[in-house]
Amino acid sequence: MEVCMVSAVVLAAGEGKRMKSKIPKVLHRIGDKALIDCVLEKVREVADQLVVVVGHGADKVMEYLQGRYKEVVFAHQKKQLGTAHAVQVAIKKVKGDKVFVLPGDMPLIRPQSLKKVLQEVDSGADMAVLVCEHEDPTGYGRVITNKGRILKIVEEVDATEDEKKIKLTNTGVYCFKIEALEKYLPLIKNDNKKGEFYLTDIVEIVNDKGGVVKAVMGEEFEGFGVNTRKQLAEAYKIMARNKVEYLLENGVTVYAPETVFISEEVEIGQDTVIYPYVFITGETVIGNNCTIGPFCMIRDCKIGDSVRINEHSVMEGAVIESEVTVGPFARLREGTVLKSNSRVGNFVEVKKSVIGEWSKANHLAYIGDATVGKGVNIGAGTITCNYDGVKKHPTVIEDGVFIGSDTQLVAPVRVGAGSLVGAGSTITKDIPPDSLAITRAPLKIFEGKGMRYFKKKKYGIEE
Repeated sequence: MEVCMVSAVVLAAGEGKRMKSKIPKVLHRIGDKALIDCVLEKVREVADQLVVVVGHGADKVMEYLQGRYKEVVFAHQKKQLGTAHAVQVAIKKVKGDKVFVLPGDMPLIRPQSLKKVLQEVDSGADMAVLVCEHEDPTGYGRVITNKGRILKIVEEVDATEDEKKIKLTNTGVYCFKIEALEKYLPLIKNDNKKGEFYLTDIVEIVNDKGGVVKAVMGEEFEGFGVNTRKQLAEAYKIMARNKVEYLLENGVTVYAPETVFISEEVEIGQDTVIYPYVFITGETVIGNNCTIGPFCMIRDCKIGDSVRINEHSVMEGAVIESEVTVGPFARLREGTVLKSNSRVGNFVEVKKSVIGEWSKANHLAYIGDATVGKGVNIGAGTITCNYDGVKKHPTVIEDGVFIGSDTQLVAPVRVGAGSLVGAGSTITKDIPPDSLAITRAPLKIFEGKGMRYFKKKKYGIEE
C-alpha cells in the first residue's frame, strides 16, 4: 500500500509592522518559544515535510530555524503580494500529495484540529478549512457555508455589512489535495481593494469547478493570530489558561492559576500542588505528590515523586529523583542530578554534579563538576574550586564524608569515604578514606587589645 506524504507550507514572510520591532514577527516569543516554534511543533505531528516561506527578516528567520528543525526547507518571497503569492513561491518545493497551508503567527493551533482537517481531505474533499466562531469577528475573514461545505471566504476589508455580521471566521489553516492546489492556484487574481492575491479566493474557484471545500470547526482560540504586542500578551494568557485548565481537570492543584505559566508540553502528575507565580517550561516532567513553591522557574527538568521545590528556586536541565527537597533560593544548572532523599537548601548552586542519596548541602554553597556520594554533609559556605582559569576540573566526595563550613575544595581533588574536613579548610590534595583533614592558621589571641584600634582611629586616644 502506497503511503502518501503530507507537506506543510508555513507563511512567515510578513513584516509585522504593528509589532513595532526590528525582530521578525514570527520570532517574537510566547513563553520560552518563538511564535513559529509553536506552529511548527504542532504541524510536524501531521506533516512529513515543512516548507517555510520567508521574506522580511529572512536571514534571521532562517538562521533561527536551521538550528532547530532539520526537516525545514525555505522558500523566499521577495515581494509580499498576498497569501496566494506566498504559496505560489513555495509550491515548487512541496513534495506531498496533500499540503497544509497555515500562518506562522498562530501559536494556539492544536494538532488534533489539524488531524481533523487532514481527515476531510483524506475522505475526498479537494480542500478543507479550519474555521471557528468568534463573538467579535472583527478583523477576521468571514466564512459562508452551506451544510458543512464552504461556499466562499470574504476578507473583512471586502465584506458587505451583512457579511460582517457573520461570526463564523477563517483561521487561515487550509489543507489541499496537491493536484487541486496546483490546478487552481494560478487562477487567483488580485482584483481587490489591496491589490493582493488572496488564497481565500481559491474557495470560490474550487466550487465553480465542481470541487468540494469542507469546513472543520475548531476552538475559538485556535484562530488567534498575533499582529500586535497586545495580541502577543493575550496569546500568552490564553496558552497559560488552557494548560492550567487541563491540569486542574487531571488531578493537579494550581493556586492563583492566572499567575502561573506552564508550557503545553510539560507533564505533571496527580496530586502535585503548584503555588502562585511559577514558570514551568520546556521538556519538563514532574511526578506525583510534588509541591512547587511560589516564584519558582523550572525548565527542561525531570522531577520524581514527592519532591518539594521551595520558593524562589531556579532550575534548568536538572534530574531530581523522588523524595528530594530543594530551596528556597536554590539554583540547579544543567547536568545536575539529585538522588533520592537528598537536599539542596537555600542559596546553594549546583552545576554538572551528582548529589548522592541522603546527602545534603543546606546553606550557601557552590557545587560544580562534582560527584557526591551517599550520606554526605556539605557545610555552609563550602565551594568546589573547579576552574583554574583554563579548564574545569572534577571533585569527588565519597560516601559518608562530612565537609565543615567555609571549606574550599580545589579541584581536581578526591575526599575519601568517611573522612571529615574541618571548617575553614582549603583542600588541595586527595584525602584518604577515614581521615581528618584541617588546614587552618594557628589562632592568636591578644587580650585587652579589642578596642585599641577603634579608640585610636575614632577618638585619637593613645594607650
